[in-house]
Amino acid sequence: MKISVNKDQKIYQIDLTTAVCLAIPYDYGGSQPNFYDAPPGKAVPFQQREFFGEVKNNNGCNVMVINQNIHCTGTHTECAGHILEKDIYIHDILSPGFIHSDLISVTPKKWSETEESYHSDVNDDDMVITKMDLEEKLSHSQQGLVLRTLPNSKEKLAQKYKASNTAFFTTDAITFMNDLGIKHLVVDLPSIDRTDDNGMLGNHHRYFEVKPPFKKTITELAFIPDSLDDGLYFMVIEIPPMRLDAAPSRPFLFKFEDK
Repeated sequence: MKISVNKDQKIYQIDLTTAVCLAIPYDYGGSQPNFYDAPPGKAVPFQQREFFGEVKNNNGCNVMVINQNIHCTGTHTECAGHILEKDIYIHDILSPGFIHSDLISVTPKKWSETEESYHSDVNDDDMVITKMDLEEKLSHSQQGLVLRTLPNSKEKLAQKYKASNTAFFTTDAITFMNDLGIKHLVVDLPSIDRTDDNGMLGNHHRYFEVKPPFKKTITELAFIPDSLDDGLYFMVIEIPPMRLDAAPSRPFLFKFEDK
């Protein structure tokens, strides 16, 4: 099935059968990615008086109660409400629609190999994504950017992230993305900031607070399969209608043709 989309006075034909999901399936009974040693998400049957929400012997029904850390245990999309004392909710920020997006792959480098800046102390062995890395891949503005870090092992599906194995962006890289007009950033990392930046979340503030009405999003802990080549796509990000700063999400990339 194909549909036509009018973007920036151009017509694009999107093949819906090419959809590739970038979300890590959330396994409530198995392995999950994890950041900050957060408790794993759980789904347990609802209980009330004599009712037990689980099918047994072909009787009853499954009624599960979910407890999960949205930011630290699975693919999620967040908005400026994550770092501002304002009632900014992802359901209000992320509108349905096709987002013209670049997919690029980047190999993080050691902090000691760059002369770029960051807002807190950094160790020489910390791994960073730099403005120079982005400049080599991006030369034009798009609404969306999907960034795959290399190597791209399937271990990311259940990676336990800590300071020693978690790359982050330099300040210069975030400024460069802002200058390009990126509004929807998708990364396969748990954060765009250093694991410990003394609670400042400086990159988040720099990215989100360019100017109101704060219509930007970041999707973290995605997984971008090797079956997708670097290049241009259209992206759709699905979320449940949660009035929170973030929600579990399913980004999809679609191939397209100019019409």
